Amino acid sequence: MNKTTASIFFGIILVGATISYFTLKDRGEKKDLVLTPLANVPADAGKEAPAEPAKTEAPAPEKAPEVKPIAPVATTPPAPVKDEPAKPAPADPVASQFKSPEAAMKALAEKIGAKDYPGFSSLAGEGAIDPKIESEVKALIESPDFQLDAAKPHVEISKSAEGLRWALNFVPANPATGSAPRQLYTDLSVMPGEALDIAKVSLPLALTPAPRTADSPTESAAAPAAQSADALTVAHAFSKAVITRDFATARELADPTTVTDERVAALMIAVEEGKFALKADRPLVVTLSRDDITWVLARVESGSMASEFAVELGKIDQVWKVNGLTFSKVLSALSEAAGAGDVAYSPIVEDPSGGDSLVLYFEFDDAGLTPRTERQLGIVADILKQGAERVIRINGHADALGSDDYNVNLSDRRAETIRQTLIRLGVKPEQVVTEAFGAAKPRKPNFLPDGSDNPSGRSQNRRAEVLLDF
Repeated sequence: MNKTTASIFFGIILVGATISYFTLKDRGEKKDLVLTPLANVPADAGKEAPAEPAKTEAPAPEKAPEVKPIAPVATTPPAPVKDEPAKPAPADPVASQFKSPEAAMKALAEKIGAKDYPGFSSLAGEGAIDPKIESEVKALIESPDFQLDAAKPHVEISKSAEGLRWALNFVPANPATGSAPRQLYTDLSVMPGEALDIAKVSLPLALTPAPRTADSPTESAAAPAAQSADALTVAHAFSKAVITRDFATARELADPTTVTDERVAALMIAVEEGKFALKADRPLVVTLSRDDITWVLARVESGSMASEFAVELGKIDQVWKVNGLTFSKVLSALSEAAGAGDVAYSPIVEDPSGGDSLVLYFEFDDAGLTPRTERQLGIVADILKQGAERVIRINGHADALGSDDYNVNLSDRRAETIRQTLIRLGVKPEQVVTEAFGAAKPRKPNFLPDGSDNPSGRSQNRRAEVLLDF
């Protein structure tokens, strides 16, 4: 380093130190001394007049930072909240389903108890109540004259593979009015998970016969409603008609080409003899259900005795009709209950000339009527009074004990006793024709093969057969 260079170097240092001293003194702060690196000194600094050192301004005293408000982030302002009613939650797909039939009936019964038809209709679900009967259903639920039976508000009617049918039982609010009890059917279908859903609400068929006219002497109130009734409704109405001896309704609901009047009357006589009534709980059991055919068992009971009869239904011009009856189990139950009594019982037999005949039985050597025969003739009289054009033939019979003349006379007296009883019950004399056969036409052998007496066979030959020639 030559003398010139050294002078410049130390001059720079001196100037920098002086500036730093005064700066630190004014600020009262300690600052690190920053030296300009030697490498920044121009190489030809000694060849020209010394450059004026760069002026270094003391930094302005630091001011407190200005606090500026933070600008809010631009966002979309929320829409004003309007006072709107709360919207109902989306319908739960299982809200109208029930864990048991009793739960469904209880829920419906609560709406009926409150006379709340809108609530009842909502609970049943859209489409469950046919618009054709809605006004009648509404009137029944809201009527002050009817209320649910407190002892038995609902009952099971039937069970099948397709579902269940229950009924809500209505009774008059004031029994003194004499109004008949009513029912409202509720069909339940089984949903996935074994839950139950209300499938249909319907009305039973009316059983009270309508006033007869010259144009329609046997029409019943069940006739118009039966045009649109399902098979189960028809089976229930028919079964109740049999129990109540309502021949007009039973006849209206049956196909006359396959179910004879004699057969309907015989079933009525058998049911009346056993004092049977439809079971209170599940009186019907559906054993077969198809689009064109349905089989139903009607369950009956009397004290400790229980039985059933079968009702077969088919469609005729799209209308369900009873086209078959089987009641052998009812007859068997009556036979077992009778034991070894003196009077045989089989209310219907095949007539040799075709068709069926009602059979009334007598005590040995007697033309008088037993209490049972009186009740049976009451049913026959009810049938004959449906129309004056109806005529019956009564054939009297006797067993083989006694002379032929005696037995012919005895059988004639038996037939005449029946005729007079029917006339007393309101049947016109010209509607009854009698004939006596004595012992000539036995139903069972009067004697055993060895020639000995056959009391059991003779008891079934002491009879009068009633042919309903309608």
